[in-house]
Amino acid sequence: MILEKTVDLVKNIHQVHKIIPPKIIKVVIGLGYTCVEVFTYAYKTFLGLASTLPNIISNTDCSKINFAGELTNYSLNELLSWSLEVPNLKKIIGIATLNAVSQHILKFMNPYQKIENNLLSFLNIDKNTSVTFIGLIKPLIRDCSKISKKITIIEDSIAITSEFKKFKNRNNLNQLEEDELQTDILFCTGSALVNNTIESILEKFRRRAQKIILIGPTASLIPDILFDNGVDIVSGMEIIDSRATIQVVQEGGGTKLFKKYGKKYNLIND
Repeated sequence: MILEKTVDLVKNIHQVHKIIPPKIIKVVIGLGYTCVEVFTYAYKTFLGLASTLPNIISNTDCSKINFAGELTNYSLNELLSWSLEVPNLKKIIGIATLNAVSQHILKFMNPYQKIENNLLSFLNIDKNTSVTFIGLIKPLIRDCSKISKKITIIEDSIAITSEFKKFKNRNNLNQLEEDELQTDILFCTGSALVNNTIESILEKFRRRAQKIILIGPTASLIPDILFDNGVDIVSGMEIIDSRATIQVVQEGGGTKLFKKYGKKYNLIND
């Protein structure tokens, strides 16, 4: 499993580099995102984010949070282990924790090649390029549609507005015909990590898509294992202003509101 191997890699990096494990200092479960802040002894604090998927929060199994008020007393390893759960609130917290720790690791150990220019320019998208989006990534779809109209959107939880109905729309991967699985570029939101669909998505597309990009704040984990499993680019976000981002999250906001407090980055599988 990708998350399991990534957690093991994080623990190994801590051990090899003799790093004191970061301490959990804040957990906020918002309507759009969940965030976890960790304190590190060399670089102070880092913030990790994970999408608070509505269908998980509305699940009756998650309506009672027995661990509320105690999360900052949990060890880092315990919260990291939550990322391996079935899709539930614990898993969301675990992935946010994994992303926070990953941002720390990327500060002192970053051998990855980065895209310096615009992502769409790097991908050489033109009018004949077929692009598939798993998740309604509105700003990126808008930008991409200025270049190519050969767009397919796969979205099962957010209502498709008229702006995006002009493109090919599907509710899930099973609705795709064999020829629709052949795509030049696949953009997939990091939410696929939360709902445990990332492995099945990569299994379907890694021999069919020319480039696979995992994108969004939820995808801000160290990319090694993702690269090993067919992802070509990991497009995450480093949070620069943790305090402002936490305020947005705890007041129910999402990427549109906190993106100004972060910096997007694109790591390439070289």
